[in-house]
Amino acid sequence: MLTFLGTGGAFNTERGNTSAYFELGTELFIIDVGEDVFPKLVKRNVFEGKTRVNIFITHLHSDHAGSLGTLIAYLYIKVFNLDRSKVCIYFPSEAITELLTLQGIKQDMYTLFINRWDELYIDGYEKQPEYNFEPTSHTGDLDYNKQVNCFSIEFSLKNEFGFYYSGDTCEFNQKLLNTYAFDHIYHEVTSNTSATVHFQYDKLIELTKDMPEDQKKKITLMHLDQDFDIEKAKADGFSIAGE
Repeated sequence: MLTFLGTGGAFNTERGNTSAYFELGTELFIIDVGEDVFPKLVKRNVFEGKTRVNIFITHLHSDHAGSLGTLIAYLYIKVFNLDRSKVCIYFPSEAITELLTLQGIKQDMYTLFINRWDELYIDGYEKQPEYNFEPTSHTGDLDYNKQVNCFSIEFSLKNEFGFYYSGDTCEFNQKLLNTYAFDHIYHEVTSNTSATVHFQYDKLIELTKDMPEDQKKKITLMHLDQDFDIEKAKADGFSIAGE
C-alpha cells in the first residue's frame, strides 16, 4: 500500500527518516517529511503529473518534519506555479504554522487543514477517502501549551482499503488487536527494553502472541533502531517496512 522513502529511527542514518507515500488518481499523499526526505522525493520525480500534493504530519520532531519547509517552497514555486491550493498540509494543530513561519514559509504558500477528521475529494473517485488523526502518547516535550501534538493516522477508502499509521508512540492502540479492521497496520517499534517514548518490541510480542499468522503479517514495522533485529522480527511473523 505505502511506498517507503526511509524506515529508520531518528538516529538510524542507514535506513533514513521514516516516511512513506501513495497515490490516488493524479494526487500524491505523503506521510512525514524528515530531514533527508525532500531530496529523495525530487530524485524519484514523484511530483510529475500530479494535480495536488497532500502532506500528512504525525508530529513536529525534525526526523518527521525537518524538510517540510523546503518541500512546501519547492512545490509552491517550482511545481504548482504559486498555487497554494495544490500544496495541502494536514496536521491538527496550528503549532505547525509557528515552525514554518520561523523558517520563512508564509501561510500564503500552502493550505493547512487542522481537522482531526475529514473527507478528501479527489477527481475521478466516486467514493471519497477519509482520514482521522488520533492523539497518541510519545513525549511530553511535544505538548505545546498543554495540547497533544503527536498523532496516529487512519486512512480509508470505503470498501477498497484502510490502513493505520502509528507515527511515533509509546503505546499500542487496543483497536489494533482487531487486525481485521485494517488492511495494513504500520507501527513504530524499538528494541530498547527501557524506552519510555517509543513502543517496545517485547511488548508487541506479548500483545500479539495469540494473533493468527495471516493477521500478524499485516503489522508492518517501521522507525527501526540501528540494532533492531529485522530477521528475528520476520521470524516472529511481522512485516518490515521497505522490504
